[in-house]
Amino acid sequence: MVSSKPTNAGFTLIELLIVIAITAVLAAIALPKMERMIASQRINNRAEQMLALFQFARAEAIRANKPVLICPTTIRKNTTDSNGCQNFSAYNKGKGWQGFLAFIDNDINGEYAAATDSSVRVVALNQNTDDINKIKVKLKWQNYKADQSTYHDNIADGNKLGFLPNGQFGFGKGANGWTIGQSNLVMEVSDSKNPNISRRVVITPSGKPVLCQNGTTNTTNSFCTVQLP
Repeated sequence: MVSSKPTNAGFTLIELLIVIAITAVLAAIALPKMERMIASQRINNRAEQMLALFQFARAEAIRANKPVLICPTTIRKNTTDSNGCQNFSAYNKGKGWQGFLAFIDNDINGEYAAATDSSVRVVALNQNTDDINKIKVKLKWQNYKADQSTYHDNIADGNKLGFLPNGQFGFGKGANGWTIGQSNLVMEVSDSKNPNISRRVVITPSGKPVLCQNGTTNTTNSFCTVQLP
């Protein structure tokens, strides 16, 4: 007599272990590629944010007929903290400041004061953190003359980036001591874990920002390939 009792088919322990092993191998292969893709998208996003900041600052300087300055800033943790300018030299691998503040310099003294100046845009490269392991992107920069030699003082000791009402670009601090229409600023943002994943933005002396393709090559601007210190 043939039994009509149904049989319960399923995976054996060996089959289950084989599936887990195959899944682990595939994940190990795919994970690094996924991480690089995410890092690349993040770098592209940060570079495009910087480009938009510089484009907007230049346009706002022309519209308002007043200088628009850009300085590093600590990204505030909550609304009770106010934005303010930091020195470029205080970068400290991303722990000193995490983004940029653009403001209309109403009193034309080269300094930001919330009571008198008008903040127009803030861009965050990283979130506010003192943990080096949580910093996602790193930033390099250098000011170059037309012959690709570097400026001795670069962007240090309180120097800020500036767009004049005529659209020209320069850097300096205070009411005097500005270098206008002579410098090419190169800013390179890269992944903190994969430095070869990078993108550059170049600001020409005329004030036109250029987004370099793939971080290293661009047929229209030689400063996209210049060696950064």
